[in-house]
Amino acid sequence: MLLSSLALSLILAGCSNDDPHYADKTPRPIRAITLAASQQQEALTLPAMLVPVDTAELAFRVAGPVAAIGVREGDSVTQGQPLMRLDPHDFDVQITEYQARLKEAKAQARQARQERKRVLTANAEDAIARVELDRANTAVERTDASVTVVEQRLQMMRDAKRYSVLNAPFDGIVASITIEPHEQAIPASPVLTLHGLSGYEVQMDVPEQIAQRLAPGQEVRFTATGQGESLSASIHEIRRSANLLSRSFRVTARLAAQPQHGWPEQTGLLQLSLPITNHSGYLVPSSAVQSDGPSRYVAVIQQQILKRIPVTVTGLDGEQVRVQGALSQGDQLVIAGAAYFGDGAPVGQVLLDDQQAQL
Repeated sequence: MLLSSLALSLILAGCSNDDPHYADKTPRPIRAITLAASQQQEALTLPAMLVPVDTAELAFRVAGPVAAIGVREGDSVTQGQPLMRLDPHDFDVQITEYQARLKEAKAQARQARQERKRVLTANAEDAIARVELDRANTAVERTDASVTVVEQRLQMMRDAKRYSVLNAPFDGIVASITIEPHEQAIPASPVLTLHGLSGYEVQMDVPEQIAQRLAPGQEVRFTATGQGESLSASIHEIRRSANLLSRSFRVTARLAAQPQHGWPEQTGLLQLSLPITNHSGYLVPSSAVQSDGPSRYVAVIQQQILKRIPVTVTGLDGEQVRVQGALSQGDQLVIAGAAYFGDGAPVGQVLLDDQQAQL
């Protein structure tokens, strides 16, 4: 018993000699930015590509096997130059047939007129009934009509033979050929793509929310892939019908100056500024928006105290999000570490970034 009491006394004495330790209660520093003044323009960067101003998908107007292709992809051609032709054999046969039919029809017409002349002579001498004269006149009209029909059919065959040769509608460069010799050409089915020499324009597909904020004549800038210099352009056309699959709208912009090394379908980026139609809300870094269950909030610092402000996300712009809530210009918005502080918690040193959130 004496030994136990002595051991307990030694333990208590040892504890009483230790220095006391306390938890560090110093508030942690936090990163923040300042909400800046309102901004009237919203900058957007969208994917786009160069396309020739003049482009034609050429097709034959008649059917037939391809007899010859006189150009290759990449060849330069002039207006009216033959590009390819179909086998003319079937057209020649039909032309010969209708030429023979025309001779037959003209012979029948001559015979009908001669018969009417004979009937008129007999009618003048009261040697024939009136009905015979009517029949003669009808025969002349019928044979004349047959001549006209055959002449039109013959002209159609001659036109068809002329259409069997595909000519260049303008000066340009052969972009692609989608048929080979001896293959069957189908009327109105494109067999050759021709690009004109009038330069390039810019095309892009945009969603409805952006298309309705664009207007013809609006200034934009285009930077082609691999080229550091951006080119000035202006919106020329805005298609009103959406693509059936993507539900996007085609927008075309005309370049003020042509690129030095432009290429059809060369991709790039189009920069444009759009007026902000709804000025409520701020563009803030995505890291500033926190989640608390289904709701979202941002944190602001007021007199070294963190306050959680409920917000609603209304849009995206690159790496930033647009939020609406009880925010004011000049508020210090926390962009890192807000999740580690409760509402009303004190904060330490505020590390302000140069970045500013804008309205």
